[in-house]
Amino acid sequence: MNEFNIIRQEKKLRYVSVYNQLFKMINEGTFPEGSRLPSEPELAKLIGVSRTTLRQALALLQDDGLIRNIRGKGNFIIKSESQKNVGLETMGHPVYKCMNDEIDEVKIQLRIEPSTDYFNQILVNKTAAVVLIDRWYKFQGHAIAYTFTLLPIETISKFNLDLNNQDNILKFLEKDIYEISSDILVEIKYSTSGNFTAKTDPISPENHFHLIQETIYKDSEFPIASNKHYLPIKNSSIKFHPKK
Repeated sequence: MNEFNIIRQEKKLRYVSVYNQLFKMINEGTFPEGSRLPSEPELAKLIGVSRTTLRQALALLQDDGLIRNIRGKGNFIIKSESQKNVGLETMGHPVYKCMNDEIDEVKIQLRIEPSTDYFNQILVNKTAAVVLIDRWYKFQGHAIAYTFTLLPIETISKFNLDLNNQDNILKFLEKDIYEISSDILVEIKYSTSGNFTAKTDPISPENHFHLIQETIYKDSEFPIASNKHYLPIKNSSIKFHPKK
């Protein structure tokens, strides 16, 4: 593996810090399974953030299946399914298969960070570091879909990936990984988090998204990658073709 010489560090977004804090509190039992979280004003005051920031963090917790919002009652802690199940099918890259618009450009950014409790849970294994990759899919200069990828540092070593060669990294993520995978778990959810998750390049004027989560395996109980694909519902469609 070649040395990764990009040393610029992104300033951690506030809602991500709040997400990590709440995730740790849930994981450590401060808010046990089945319990109701404090009201938004109480929780925002407890953590010391605005309600807008808190709501962004809560939306991500809903995306990840850690809480459920019941209208008129509040947010409740639910059990997160971490075991590997059989996916629907190996369907290839969801953005290209499900977006109605043509993709003519992909913008990619990546960085290395120490792993966290949340990343270790997603990867079902403790890893020293992770590679976080943002991808914005564009049509005529406008972002129309967004993907967040999590790679354990072991994947970089296993496949001898050069993090300084973004073209090869993009090819690995867009094509190679689907060809070499032995199993892919696909989960499809509704999300309102796509625009702020996409950071500098919002992907839709409306906050209604398909969230396609992929956990990708290669002959191991531990995943080699985890993807979150955000596709605006208005401009995408998800179809399956089951076969015997």
